[in-house]
Amino acid sequence: MDDLTQRLEYLVDRLKTAYDSVGHSSGRPYIYLVYPPQEERALRRLADELLRDTESHRFHHIDILEVAVDSLRGKEEQREELLANPTAEANATQSILRLWARRIAGLVKERLSLPGPGRPVVVLRGLAALHPLGNPTTLMESIAEGEPHDPVTNRVVPLVLLVPGLRPPGASRTYDFLGREDLRLQFYRGEEV
Repeated sequence: MDDLTQRLEYLVDRLKTAYDSVGHSSGRPYIYLVYPPQEERALRRLADELLRDTESHRFHHIDILEVAVDSLRGKEEQREELLANPTAEANATQSILRLWARRIAGLVKERLSLPGPGRPVVVLRGLAALHPLGNPTTLMESIAEGEPHDPVTNRVVPLVLLVPGLRPPGASRTYDFLGREDLRLQFYRGEEV
């Protein structure tokens, strides 16, 4: 818990002191914070407490679980049929992932259009909802070309991803999504906190 608090405080400080340089070395303005999946409730509470609007920053929280549920509402039967068909499963999965990416990009654009003080930051949470169809790496790959821009300054806006998972010892830029070794992935560009 103390580690999560310190890492989130460091993230806030990084945004205060180096907002414009986030992503310069990696080519994308993504910041990944990997946390133990069993700390989900604590992380959500801390994120609400520490990643909140101030004079210097305006945080836009987007819950991927809500996006996933809302985008498929009323289509449950169709989704089940597609996923149950082995020949259509890969196409159905890609279709659903593209739908989620479009919805997330739309929400980001919508939230950034809202006026307010401070520099905008987008926080993506609830990323466990991507499993079993996707993961944070594939999500960021699919929305990478449509990087969000601040409509006032036209500068790129940092995206913070709160990723449930574990960091393998001695590994760089690698994480076990949901704490599972069989879901070991590389970050898609960005930096780690």
